[in-house]
Amino acid sequence: MRVQKDASNPVRQAVEIPDEMRRACEALCHMLDSSVRGPGYSEPRYVISVASRMVGIEAHRLRHYERLGFVCPGRSGGNTRLYSQDDIDHLRCVRTLMNELGLNSAGVQFALALMRRMEDLQREVVGMSSRLGRLERRRRGVNGANDPDGEE
Repeated sequence: MRVQKDASNPVRQAVEIPDEMRRACEALCHMLDSSVRGPGYSEPRYVISVASRMVGIEAHRLRHYERLGFVCPGRSGGNTRLYSQDDIDHLRCVRTLMNELGLNSAGVQFALALMRRMEDLQREVVGMSSRLGRLERRRRGVNGANDPDGEE
């Protein structure tokens, strides 16, 4: 295990970050970053054998992860599992948590629940920020209308 050091930041110098932790954090952040998702990102398209190769784990493990609730692939008319790119990224994150950080299934479930909560909170912050901006613009508009010189 190598350790990442940042000499330019004195706070980082005191806290050494193992490579495994850094990679796992990057995977989690990538999963949370909705800006990388294009149209059709959640469209089910990969059968289990293709998904298995993309994620780098066996098909039986993907079925096990589905039973644990880590992923919920779509189904074709013939009941064949179909994984989306979002599912693939999610499974890569699960693989990283288990293989590189050594979390067990309960730990992964907890981490995924925390990530869902973080996404919810991020949406709330964006909504509140938007409302605050509208209120601020409205306040400026009202104040500007009362001031003949346009000064506050």
